[in-house]
Amino acid sequence: MYINTFQYKPEHVDCRLCTEYAGKKKGCTAQGCPWLAERIEAGVVGYEEAVMETFPRNAHLDARLHTAIRRFTGSLFLSPAHQGRMERLKAREGFRRKRDTPAYFAAMYLLTANDDLFLRSANCFCRHGIEFDYGTLKDISPHCYTLFSAARDIYAEGSGVALTDLANSEVVDTLAFSLIVNALLVARYGPAVLEIKERSRK
Repeated sequence: MYINTFQYKPEHVDCRLCTEYAGKKKGCTAQGCPWLAERIEAGVVGYEEAVMETFPRNAHLDARLHTAIRRFTGSLFLSPAHQGRMERLKAREGFRRKRDTPAYFAAMYLLTANDDLFLRSANCFCRHGIEFDYGTLKDISPHCYTLFSAARDIYAEGSGVALTDLANSEVVDTLAFSLIVNALLVARYGPAVLEIKERSRK
């Protein structure tokens, strides 16, 4: 069995090597970076670029996205405890190539955001994926229910969270919004996006 261990490095994704690059004066001529996933893997993309390149432009959504960017503290995880819960769950569940999709890790990211949600959803994880029907939702807080619902939608559809809902602060609170944005980045670009440490890069 062949296992691909290739990983993009900064020298592989230098913008000057791209067909969309038109020299120092004109720079990049693309509407959006066509190689953003590869650049994220190489570690040359900041949080701001990842967010603004990923979501469509919308006046109401843009305002919330800029808030999420300002809140970025150097990690997509809410706290070291959040990261620890996700890493322990990954270790517990092991590796399964067909199961371990970006959407799977995006849902895991949300469901480990806090202790309460993690306890409520721990039984949802199984050998073949996530069974959301096993979640314990009695007396769940609105914040945790928002994250649980977003995880379920992302897992089912890859990016199934309605952007109109994300833009509405009455539907999705600021913290939940930031976490869902991060989860959508994971769903689109894979777990490599969790390695982003800088808000912006030159």
